[in-house]
Amino acid sequence: MYKKNLKITILLIGILVTIIASINIFVDPGKIYLKKIVAQQKANDYVDKLIKSKYGLFRNGWNERLVKTTLAQKASNYECVILGSSHIMQISNIRKIGNIQKQCKSLINLGVSGGSLEDIFVMSNILFKNNKLPKKIFIDIDPWTLKLNMDSRYGAYKNEYIAMVQSLKIKYQGEGSSYREKVLKNLINWEYFYSSIKILKEKKYKAFDYFNLRGYAPTKPYNYSEGSTGSIILPDGAHIYSNSYLKKQKKNNPNIPLGKGNYKIKGKIYEEKAILYLEKLIRFYQSQNVEVAFILTPYHPNVFKKGETKTVKHMKRIKNIILDIAKKYNLKIYGSFFPKDLNCKESEFLDFMHPTTDCLNKINFSH
Repeated sequence: MYKKNLKITILLIGILVTIIASINIFVDPGKIYLKKIVAQQKANDYVDKLIKSKYGLFRNGWNERLVKTTLAQKASNYECVILGSSHIMQISNIRKIGNIQKQCKSLINLGVSGGSLEDIFVMSNILFKNNKLPKKIFIDIDPWTLKLNMDSRYGAYKNEYIAMVQSLKIKYQGEGSSYREKVLKNLINWEYFYSSIKILKEKKYKAFDYFNLRGYAPTKPYNYSEGSTGSIILPDGAHIYSNSYLKKQKKNNPNIPLGKGNYKIKGKIYEEKAILYLEKLIRFYQSQNVEVAFILTPYHPNVFKKGETKTVKHMKRIKNIILDIAKKYNLKIYGSFFPKDLNCKESEFLDFMHPTTDCLNKINFSH
């Protein structure tokens, strides 16, 4: 009887797990399963429409890394490319942020949320496969850039990362394996299942929402600084926050805690291996006659109001390392982690680590 009950219990658990996994695959609120496959099939159409659009396209749930890796395949037509994280995603030639147009007649922004050194390698490998390379690469340096495995999302493009590592004569050591494990485990994740059920309950599930690109483009002009009804990707890949998000962040700005800002500030400040990787990439670009420069973006003044916190010490050390690398390879550095260097005010930030375009405009690219 015990064995029979055990078999029945195992069978019921198996059926329950199968149901949960199946719902998560098909509803896919995070767009990492079925919807990702459909999106990959339509990504070229989306990006082609994006490039030709007048005011950009609504993101409408499109995965940033999918859009940007597809956009990177079109980079042969651009003079400059920006690589990095969300810190630089607002920099745009169209918006003329930070007078970057003085250096770049045409520009493409390939920044992604949480962008890591591995993401920079992924995008770089795609760029090197194009018929023509850009004249200049701007690499965003964040407090976490000089460490590996700081964001697992690049693992979706692990093959591109491995190929770039191997091109630089670096022995691949298995980075990125955790991403696929997380995706598999997520199939039976209760929170993900709850999100799936919520979508079904609200009748928001659209099985074919990636097959039709109608309605993705704003139909009329909007104020870039005020945003539109949804978040938008501009034709040059730059990001426009939604009007509701900008209003919310402006309201929350006075409440930014003093001395915080520890996003991805943990463990070692840097890894020698990561510095080696970055330097090899710089040399590879330079060997192809591509000019390389660094961009640093400021954190909110409140981050620095408690003196030498771990976060502040971290930033100062990274800054010094980057100064040494820049000197070694004759690279220019634009911007700073420190708002005083750019005269950025407290009101010119979305949160503790994302400046508004008013602050980014103070980065001088004219030298």
